[in-house]
Amino acid sequence: MPISVPLRSRTPVMFPRPLRGRIERPRFVSDVLEGNPWHDPVERELQVYLPPSGRTEGLPLLVLLSGYTGAGFLQFQRPRYLSDSRVGQLDRLIRTGVAGEAVMVSPDCMTTLGGSQYVNSSATGRYEDYITEEIIPWVRERYGTGPVGVLGTSSGGYGALSLALRHPDIFSAAASDSGDMYFEYGYLPEFPRAFRAIRQAGGPEALLRRIFARPIDGWGPLHPMASGLEHMAYASCYSPVDDAPGRFELPFDLTTGALRPEIWAKWLARDPVRMIARPRYARALRRLRYVYVDGGEEDEWNLDVAARIFAAAARAQGATIDHQEFSGRHSDVAPRYEVILPRILRALGAPGRKVEPFLRTGPRRGRSTRRPSRPRAKRAR
Repeated sequence: MPISVPLRSRTPVMFPRPLRGRIERPRFVSDVLEGNPWHDPVERELQVYLPPSGRTEGLPLLVLLSGYTGAGFLQFQRPRYLSDSRVGQLDRLIRTGVAGEAVMVSPDCMTTLGGSQYVNSSATGRYEDYITEEIIPWVRERYGTGPVGVLGTSSGGYGALSLALRHPDIFSAAASDSGDMYFEYGYLPEFPRAFRAIRQAGGPEALLRRIFARPIDGWGPLHPMASGLEHMAYASCYSPVDDAPGRFELPFDLTTGALRPEIWAKWLARDPVRMIARPRYARALRRLRYVYVDGGEEDEWNLDVAARIFAAAARAQGATIDHQEFSGRHSDVAPRYEVILPRILRALGAPGRKVEPFLRTGPRRGRSTRRPSRPRAKRAR
């Protein structure tokens, strides 16, 4: 029997329309990354999305952070079949009236080990300052943008919360999609895998030499060497050796694999769940106009449970949190932004004309535990 293709079931992501807005790609030269210990590039391409009207004065500025091994420009490329880029999603939501107009920038914070976690580190460089002292002031001066929101997935979600908690004077809203938090559930169970990969390679330096000298096809979180590299990248951000720039310590013993409590404590101090238990960060959390956290119920790193723990801890501190759970895995990113983008823009003063779509990644709808919101320059080439 001949098969008929149900063409009416196709969605706009099958063949995304050309952007109504436009993208600028200035080359940005950083002062604060100059002299970083690994000699990573100080001149990088900066991706900036400008809305269809061409008007930018006073519009919200969204700072979109990539996950581990991601760079800003990847957010502006069309991904695989039946999906869309983040900039494509924003443009479509603006075009259809679901979201208000905004400017979006996605900085490149890649390091030799695959990521910076968007923090300052004596091992990697000053990536927190790169965003807060250089990128954002430059964009705001050039385009005249208004309130700033920060958002991202995985390590980008971690960066969004960490930056917003540390700089509530800069950021008015933050959205963390399956962001790293409650490190006991996300990182700790992976330490044995990382230990095995490093030991089998002959040590940390030997593993890195193998990876650097022979790039790997099909690289991903399940690759045998990925966990070793990934946790060295995290260690370079969370447990650097300050009197030896470029060096860092792992939170487990390289001979036995046993946890090193004094190093693990440095990691935990960076955990958003523990950060908001401290008065400084609890006050910062309450200052934010909008905070979103989510997690998929099949998340391979248990970040759905971590988001639930964070939401409860945040509410205990008197903050208002928009918390979502949904049927999906860690990599099921695209549908979440259909909800995140309209909501964060509404909080920043750019509501859409239409109601946002429901969050869907599987047979069940996303479940929100949201509570009502409370009123509330550098060089480029």
